[in-house]
Amino acid sequence: MWWLAIIGIVALLVLQGIWLNYWLLGIAMLLLAVLTLSNRFWLWQASRNTRVTREVIERAFRGDTIEVRLTVHNGGKFPLPWLTLRDTVPNGLEIAEKPEWLLAVHGEEKRQLYYQLECRRRGRFQIGPLDAVAGVIFDTRSKESGTHLSWQNRSRLVVYPHIAPLEKLLLPSRLPLGNLRTRQPLLPDPSRIAGVREYQSGDDPRYIDWRNTARLGSLLVKQFERTRIVPLVVFLDLRPPDKSFAWRQIAEASIVVAASLASRMNELKQPFGLYSNGYDPGWEASSWDKSLPPEFGRPEMSPHTGTPWLYEILDKLAGIEIRPDAANLEQLIGRWSSKLPWGATIAFVSFEPYPDLVTEIGRLRKAGFTVMAIFTGANNHSDRAIAALDALRSLGIRTYDIVYPAELNLTTK
Repeated sequence: MWWLAIIGIVALLVLQGIWLNYWLLGIAMLLLAVLTLSNRFWLWQASRNTRVTREVIERAFRGDTIEVRLTVHNGGKFPLPWLTLRDTVPNGLEIAEKPEWLLAVHGEEKRQLYYQLECRRRGRFQIGPLDAVAGVIFDTRSKESGTHLSWQNRSRLVVYPHIAPLEKLLLPSRLPLGNLRTRQPLLPDPSRIAGVREYQSGDDPRYIDWRNTARLGSLLVKQFERTRIVPLVVFLDLRPPDKSFAWRQIAEASIVVAASLASRMNELKQPFGLYSNGYDPGWEASSWDKSLPPEFGRPEMSPHTGTPWLYEILDKLAGIEIRPDAANLEQLIGRWSSKLPWGATIAFVSFEPYPDLVTEIGRLRKAGFTVMAIFTGANNHSDRAIAALDALRSLGIRTYDIVYPAELNLTTK
């Protein structure tokens, strides 16, 4: 280390001063050596007892602004006269001011530092590491004279896609969602009262209508509508029509539509699921890797209910990406639909229609599924896509050809 070399040179000068009878020079050199050693020991003690931790929420939605808190803790007795601290923020998270500080930390003191992140893009992000340069009084506050410190603790942040009301997405508020009436011998729905009738042996006592029984003087029971709980499943197509990444922005619109449909179904307390030919790289891979097989990370999530399930789907949609070499949607529809109950609603969300997809959608409708198709590339349709749209409408398929509203378009970087 450079300070060991200085101590060696100072020691030689001290010995030379003593040998040549230059006592004043010898004493000065000795004081300088003691000062340098004390300086280094002070810095070593102060820096080894200093820790920095980060606190940030783990989940947010696209468009949110969140606060990050750093805690600088000097756990030793020695103060730290100056410390330059910098946090690392990944691309996709915007910051109003750079997270860099110059501060002094007393012995056994805690300092709180704050900065804000703007979630301008959905995805999975790792914040960190923390880097710092520490020094003491006789250092020059430069990277060369200070001691470099680093804390490798990283914080994970999942940014969910934006969820918008269906009306804002230019979709009708009353899509074919919810329960269906049926004449099949299913369990009655207690939330839907159809009338009352006289009590018969074997009727459930819980369904006795005591108010009407007291009023008419005859034991009556409630009758309920018989309904079938119909799940909604989103088939999300993320294979660009021309196998290029130029469709990324339109893909964002498709993902927002899928997330908004799932959120709406959760409000209705109905089962919902997600299937897609896109891919989710997870935390380990952050960009498309040609070495990965096309089926890698493909979401196949059968219908369930509940807010925890909604957040599982949103987590997948946060990290999902387009995959130009993914399988065509019509190659996967048969396997996916075989796992769904009869009468389920299937919402196709794709860039644009094409003949093979029209054929599969028509087959699903004949098989007893309720089908609707939502296309997000309205301004980029080819002649083939326009003809396929006409074919869907002639089959009586509900189609929604939308353009992602500009007021909801948060710039992706």
